[in-house]
Amino acid sequence: MDKSLIIGLLQNVAILLAFTFIYDIIWESEKAFRSKLNKILAGLIIGGIGVLLMNTPWTLSPGLVFDTRTVLLVNTGLFFGPFATLVGASVIGAYRLFMGGPGVWMGLATIISSASVGILWKLYRPSWRKSNYMIDLAIVSFIAHFCMFLSIFLVKGEESRAETFNTMTLPILTVYPLFAILVGRLLINRMNNHKVKQKLEISEVRYDSFVNRNSDMMFMKDENGRYVLVNDMFCEMVGKPREELIGKTDLEIYDKKHSGYYSDTDSKVLEKGEIVIFEELFNGKYTETTKFPINLGKDKIGVGAIIRDVTAKHKKREMQEVLLYLSRLSQIDNDLKVFMEKVHFHMKKLIQAENFYIALYDKESDKYTFPYYVDEFETVDPEESYSLHNTLTDYVRLTGKGMLINSKTEKEIAEHFPLTYEGEYSPVWLGAPLMDSSMKQVIGVAAVQDYADENAYNEDDLMLFEIFANTIGIFIDRITMLNKLKDAKESAEQADKIKTAFLANMSHEIRTPLNGIIGFSEMLMEEVQDKEQKDYSQIINTSAHRLLSTINDIMDIAKIESGQVSVVNENFNLLQTIRESYFFFKKQNLKVELKLVLPKQKSIDMLSDKIKIQQIITNLVNNAVKFTPEGYIEIGCIDEGDTVQIYVKDTGIGISDEDKERIFERFTQVESKGKRVYGGTGLGLSIVKEYVGLLGGEIWLDSEPGKGSKFSFRLKKPAI
Repeated sequence: MDKSLIIGLLQNVAILLAFTFIYDIIWESEKAFRSKLNKILAGLIIGGIGVLLMNTPWTLSPGLVFDTRTVLLVNTGLFFGPFATLVGASVIGAYRLFMGGPGVWMGLATIISSASVGILWKLYRPSWRKSNYMIDLAIVSFIAHFCMFLSIFLVKGEESRAETFNTMTLPILTVYPLFAILVGRLLINRMNNHKVKQKLEISEVRYDSFVNRNSDMMFMKDENGRYVLVNDMFCEMVGKPREELIGKTDLEIYDKKHSGYYSDTDSKVLEKGEIVIFEELFNGKYTETTKFPINLGKDKIGVGAIIRDVTAKHKKREMQEVLLYLSRLSQIDNDLKVFMEKVHFHMKKLIQAENFYIALYDKESDKYTFPYYVDEFETVDPEESYSLHNTLTDYVRLTGKGMLINSKTEKEIAEHFPLTYEGEYSPVWLGAPLMDSSMKQVIGVAAVQDYADENAYNEDDLMLFEIFANTIGIFIDRITMLNKLKDAKESAEQADKIKTAFLANMSHEIRTPLNGIIGFSEMLMEEVQDKEQKDYSQIINTSAHRLLSTINDIMDIAKIESGQVSVVNENFNLLQTIRESYFFFKKQNLKVELKLVLPKQKSIDMLSDKIKIQQIITNLVNNAVKFTPEGYIEIGCIDEGDTVQIYVKDTGIGISDEDKERIFERFTQVESKGKRVYGGTGLGLSIVKEYVGLLGGEIWLDSEPGKGSKFSFRLKKPAI
């Protein structure tokens, strides 16, 4: 191979390298390349490159020139497809005909064969680039140039043909395939580089989309605390464009208080590798910030953060706390003004409520009073009544619905209701009806208004305000009912005033010294060491307790007679109540065994007077203890479906049939052989009977002398 041939090959290689750059440019606009017009354009460019290759050949003999057009065409077929390859091959073939010479037919044959091999390989092996593409490149390059080798037979003249064989066989079968493989490999690399670049661009777009379209605020700082990344939401929160944040520190952006706190939390992240979470109020919004360490590469650690707007969550939590507070407050306060001041204070935490009033409606006078009125422009007389016909307040009362009134809704209402206005006009108004405790009757209206901002309230605020209004309405209704009950109670108690005063005075006069006797006797029992004196102290203490029990029984009977005993119903678990009574006596170290027999079920729900049921059980157990010197006492319960039976059973002295007739009478007690051997007033069982009757139940006795007694009472269970 002479020097001119090597120079020609190098020139061709340079042109082929330029071809790979042209391919790179075309590949960058692949979608446009798929149109027919662009494929023709690509084919013409390839043809131009082929012509350029043929104009920088090495000449074997006059009319017999060689270049690397076969390397160009076989790769064109593999990478550009048939259409562009055929256009390019046509241009190159036409130019070769124009050049003429003894090697013209060989030249045409190599153009056709190399282009065909590339096209056919791509056609029948479309996924060749996805496998071991170097093997495919080697095979297709060798086939194309073996065809080129065979085309030597088309050279005219024995001498020219022989010279071509001698000179070009080795380059055609070695150098040319290697060049073809090299060019193919370069094209594959460029294709892969483009795909990597494309994926990177897509990744950057996705990243940018994720970061900037995320509802959360995000930022990233370098190891020196300078911002290197901020998303749009963060910029919006801070109120500064990205250009004014990147490269800055917290001290350059925030005031000293905020920047100092942020620097401290950054230090925890950087020094300890901790994840730091904190909440704060920033620019009127509650935010939750999560800071975490982030690897910046080269052993550098920065700070990443996600900031979430938790205003709605915080507002909901605060609303729950406020409503819980108000529900408790409504059960404690009895003064309407004090209650409304507290409601107003807490309401302002959740909605704009500087201007707030309560209007109570009186049906008889058809007028409103204002027990609570706070407004920045107006005042009202709380003692005076006002006629508010056709006002927004009156409209809410008539409809019984909460209203958010702005310019739009005001026009809609005015179309079917003759609205009139009282006082200073406000562009937005929020009103809600005050309902009684039955939620059936409107007793007034609560309202807030804002004189400056028409968008001060929304539908969520209306819903929240209606909850406040319900709480206020129920409170007002409760206060009204309490006042009525108070008046009724005072009237009912007036007749029994002297008797009640006497009983109360007697109770006080007796109980006061008794409490002293009980207290000092207990002190004596603990302090004295002499056994006889200790016994005397015990007798004093026991006697005082018996006397106090007698007084309590007499007071209970007196209250029953005067009608002062009322039933206070409440929901409770009867089984738990019985257990409490059982454990009360269990702690007293009785001389007899105490048993408890309950159904297997977890609860029996009752709607009754729990305190009175406990007193009934207590009196029955005390009675059993008194008359049971040995054996056991059993407290039990039987679920009978619609009713429930409670009993106290003992193994005591029992009761004769004669005594059963009068055992529940006042001041009656079982006697033994005509003698009273057991203490007590004989009022315990009569109180039990009275209480059972008040609760709408029935009581009975099963007993046999010498074998014990069983007192049972039955109560109705609440209807489901």
